[in-house]
Amino acid sequence: MFARNPGPNTILTVHGDSAARKVIGRTLAREGHAIIEAADGQAAIRLVRVHRPDIIILDTALPDVNSLELCTYLRTLPHVTHTPILFISERTGALYVAQALDSGGDDYLRLPFTSRELKARVRALLRRAERRGRRMALPALRLDASTHSAQIDDRNVQLTVTEYRLLAYLCQSPLRHHSAHDLLQALWGYPPKRGDTALVRNHIRNLRRKIESDPEHPRLLVSLHGRGYLINADLESV
Repeated sequence: MFARNPGPNTILTVHGDSAARKVIGRTLAREGHAIIEAADGQAAIRLVRVHRPDIIILDTALPDVNSLELCTYLRTLPHVTHTPILFISERTGALYVAQALDSGGDDYLRLPFTSRELKARVRALLRRAERRGRRMALPALRLDASTHSAQIDDRNVQLTVTEYRLLAYLCQSPLRHHSAHDLLQALWGYPPKRGDTALVRNHIRNLRRKIESDPEHPRLLVSLHGRGYLINADLESV
């Protein structure tokens, strides 16, 4: 099950300066939020996967990764698709602000800023996320191996054996992208980088016709160019 537990909003602060992280954390903790901290991009990715924060505050100058690339990567994770990301930076140029927003950021706060402004921006982003979440709630997905069927919310779908194996395999690692060649190797037994990827695309297309409400604009079985396919759903059982 991938639904979040009820409770206070969890905020992840990603900043290379420990003093800055502490200041931000204390400011937002006074608002009743639960605060987690990451000193670099790799730590941020690990914490995002474990804690699934309600908002991410991202410094533009991290010690190990490009913050814009990190933001773009985070947006590929199913549970970060609609998570607000607030950039904070000393950079004031309009071009960099535009690049930050284009990479997936929702807002940009220039240093120096007051605690009142930070708290107001966070409240606004959380309100926006709540409204967006009500509109974009993930479908619930349950698999039944005994009947090779899937239940999407309250709708039952009968699958072929191959379609079921494909869907079940993707659900085993829902946070990981699976390339067509990975799927050919895992499910059809082809050697690495061998086989016709059209075989995978055809089965993906057929599967989407059955499980998606709008197969031309999939929300459940999604893909990212150059990375592969993943499942974007609340998994109730596999």
